Amino acid sequence: MASDVKVKIDLTKPLGKIGFGIPLILLENAAEENEYKECRSLADVVSAGYTVSTDVYKTAELIFMQEHAPEKIAVCSTTGSASEFLSDSSNTSRGWRHLLVLFSEESTDTVASIAAKIETLENKMFFASVPINSTAFMKTNSLNYDRTVLFYCDSTDGYALPAAALVGEAAGREAGSFTYKNLILKGIRPQNISDTQIDEIHKSGGITLITKAGDNVTSEGMVTSGEFIDIIDSEDYIIQQLTYQTQKLLNSSAKIPYDNNGIAMLESAAVNVLQTAYNNGMIAESENGGADYSVNYGMRESTSTEDRIARRYIDGSFSFALAGAVHSVEITGEITI
Repeated sequence: MASDVKVKIDLTKPLGKIGFGIPLILLENAAEENEYKECRSLADVVSAGYTVSTDVYKTAELIFMQEHAPEKIAVCSTTGSASEFLSDSSNTSRGWRHLLVLFSEESTDTVASIAAKIETLENKMFFASVPINSTAFMKTNSLNYDRTVLFYCDSTDGYALPAAALVGEAAGREAGSFTYKNLILKGIRPQNISDTQIDEIHKSGGITLITKAGDNVTSEGMVTSGEFIDIIDSEDYIIQQLTYQTQKLLNSSAKIPYDNNGIAMLESAAVNVLQTAYNNGMIAESENGGADYSVNYGMRESTSTEDRIARRYIDGSFSFALAGAVHSVEITGEITI
């Protein structure tokens, strides 16, 4: 996507609006091409060329049945491989974020090969369904990526991609406002596995579906590198929104003067993005109350002559403290007689 704005975030960890992007169901090695289409209902999925008996339809059904289902999804069929699809910038420049791949039996792609592709793309995530019986294999061949989620869950009730339930519950929520652990999922069954097996799945960089307090919930909320998914969401959201809002300011202004007033306009756009991120729960509250972030856009006098001649402003910076989330609780009690 063309833009005059570049944003970078370095994640430092000493301390430990309707959704964000849309899910894409990709059918690879299909008998015929079916172009990328965005659908707001199962009726739209049928109109896009997928009957109720197809895995594409069933995957869409699993997404839409979740309580916080996204407003829309995308569907697409390619006669080539998923890797070939992801190598074409005209496919990856679209507004989808959560990738679900329906692999063919003759596929030359694997979860690992798609994960490697997704890692090179901005603002994309890969949600892979992994059968429980492949846990040992994935442990010895573990992935270490920030953009791939391994959802260990056997296919049930005709749903080829159980990870679609996780995507459906997450994609409709505002980025940063939730953690992926303990999400209640509908339409798929909890896995009948031991605590030892659950630990092995977590050690391999995966998550699964288990029952807690009578609810069927996700066991963890991390990508294969061990980072938490909501942190990846937060980083991507802030970069995307800061790029978008700053570009919108450039587009809508007849001129951003290269003086302190113009620089203040750029700074205001950054403040608005970070304040929204704070409101969504991405940024922590400071000890004195309010959002724990800072924005520093250097004044004109701190810029170089070369940058002013080139009409290039590079003195904007920001920092913030991640809010994080509670994933486990320990309580100590005492009884007296």
